[in-house]
Amino acid sequence: MSRTLSYVILVLFVAVSVVLIAARPDWVSDKNAFLENFVNHEFLNLLGVILAITLASVANIHLEFNKIEERFGREGLKTSRANLKQNANWLVGLFMFGLFVVTLKPLISFNEVGQAAANTAALFVVVWHVLILVSLYQLVFAIPPHVTPAAPPAPQSPPNTEQKTQP
Repeated sequence: MSRTLSYVILVLFVAVSVVLIAARPDWVSDKNAFLENFVNHEFLNLLGVILAITLASVANIHLEFNKIEERFGREGLKTSRANLKQNANWLVGLFMFGLFVVTLKPLISFNEVGQAAANTAALFVVVWHVLILVSLYQLVFAIPPHVTPAAPPAPQSPPNTEQKTQP
């Protein structure tokens, strides 16, 4: 998925969220039992699990990049490394933003619009996380294997077919 498509998805999500908050806030407010029970410590748990697992994967990808560059004796994955670092930074930043949303939600939940704004902000973070995960798994599958050609097999001498005759 291209970066442009990811941004279009995020912009469309924001547009749909604004329309929902303005037209039908009850759909995304705490009248929605799922969102009421999700945008709290459960939301932070989800983000924490995604963050922990994904940062470990990012570190592993970084080490694989090192191995690839060492194998070829030169640096050549600067763009991929920059994208990997940017994704990791976004994950940490989105976790902090999620913490802010969960902390702020009780303060702005005096009506359905405030609840809906907090809930859609949390869903926005989840959508962004999914897009980052898609980006990372596409990066992983874009790393080709480096197979060194095997040496051709040594020619084998034909089996000894001479028969000994007895005197």
